[in-house]
Amino acid sequence: MSVARAQTIQIYLPSGSPAGLRIASITTRTVRVFEIPRPLLGDFLRRPESAQVGVYFLFGSDLDNAAQSYIGQTGNVGERLNSTQRAKISGRVRWLRFR
Repeated sequence: MSVARAQTIQIYLPSGSPAGLRIASITTRTVRVFEIPRPLLGDFLRRPESAQVGVYFLFGSDLDNAAQSYIGQTGNVGERLNSTQRAKISGRVRWLRFR
């Protein structure tokens, strides 16, 4: 069993607002998490990181307000999230947040 070691998570707020785009990273790693409210997807798409390879998580609800989530991977995160937003996943689920 390995021993847990202390780590620091840094959260960057590009707009200065905690309700906006949030970028979290462990300071000793290259992996980052982007939390993107749906109305701010365009802000993320203008960032160079949007063209990178990644794993993405979608969170939202269906027509009955039941919580829904989806996990995917892609060669270009920005293109995939943009196509998901346009398609609205067959209109059955409204994705509210992207990570």
